[in-house]
Amino acid sequence: MSKCFFEGNLLKIDACGNIKIEEVEDMLAGDDDYGTANRYSQTIELAADRARYDECAKKLLTYKAVIAWILKSCTKEFSQYSVKFICDNCLNENVELSEHAVHQDQLNRDERLNGDKRLDGLNTEANAVKDQTVYYDIRFKATLPESKEPVQLIINLEIQLNDTPGYPLVTRGFYYCARMISEQYGTVFTDEHYEKIQKVYSIWICPDPAKKRKNGIFRYHTVEDSVRGNSFVKSEAYDLMEVVILNLGDADESSDLEILDLLNVLFSTTATPEEKKKRLNDEFDIAMTAEFESEVRDMCNLSKALVEQGIEQGIERGIEQGIGKGIEQKNLSLAKMMIEGNEPIDKIAKYTGYGIDRIKEIAEQMKTPVSV
Repeated sequence: MSKCFFEGNLLKIDACGNIKIEEVEDMLAGDDDYGTANRYSQTIELAADRARYDECAKKLLTYKAVIAWILKSCTKEFSQYSVKFICDNCLNENVELSEHAVHQDQLNRDERLNGDKRLDGLNTEANAVKDQTVYYDIRFKATLPESKEPVQLIINLEIQLNDTPGYPLVTRGFYYCARMISEQYGTVFTDEHYEKIQKVYSIWICPDPAKKRKNGIFRYHTVEDSVRGNSFVKSEAYDLMEVVILNLGDADESSDLEILDLLNVLFSTTATPEEKKKRLNDEFDIAMTAEFESEVRDMCNLSKALVEQGIEQGIERGIEQGIGKGIEQKNLSLAKMMIEGNEPIDKIAKYTGYGIDRIKEIAEQMKTPVSV
């Protein structure tokens, strides 16, 4: 049965669509403990579904066709190549999916729970191993072809369900870039061969940003600012990290940018799996495999569950707020009636729960003296 609060009454809508109206007073004796437990249960269920949705989203982004579209649209190094060329020639490395730890004092997934493995790989400058390890969502290397020697970019893709987490996403993106740069010492380069450092990207995809930020792509990178004179330094020497943020929009609205349209379809909470399959095939030349289609379907189901749970929580909160307003309105009406009836102020306070000052304030607004 669905419930909502409307003008001091509680509307109950049963499975058949019948509407019943109950006075707020009938709800005042409700079970607070049950309501609190129910809210906790809903919150836990919502968090679990969010985690499952996050995992599904990350898996979808590991498909070469999707990665190729992102590389072509979000990195200048691959913008000149076709999506097919990138798929066939530039993505030969394995993709890390929530395996590599971000912070220097935390273990990667393949290094954990192995009692025989020494911790030689840990940075000796670490202060302490944290209670909760943070992993890159997706990390892989992409190779630039047609150069004297293969040039690799290290790409980090992140799914961010909350685009306002309490800090600027771009700042966290640069932290991730800095970590990917520092991790190259001892593997990509040694001693003082800093010229071998590989450029890194941290690309953040926000499926549900605020309305004012929808359908936007923002790129942040290092540029030279010549104060005086010529440096003769090539951009490759300092353009080593770049953060890209993609704020998605609605699948049924064109954004004039193919990458946004593709991701809007992929992450849509309203499009059916069949609609997604058709659009991905017709508009982006992505043929769904059985596995890909299954994961799209799973994410659609989780999207629907998240929406329904969000609505349910919103209704519950609306009921609580409505009941609170109903109680206040009831007490205010009772206080005014008793003031007009020339009831003593102590009696008014007893029946309404108001303090003496509040009752006097109401009486002044009514321009009616209150009996002491």
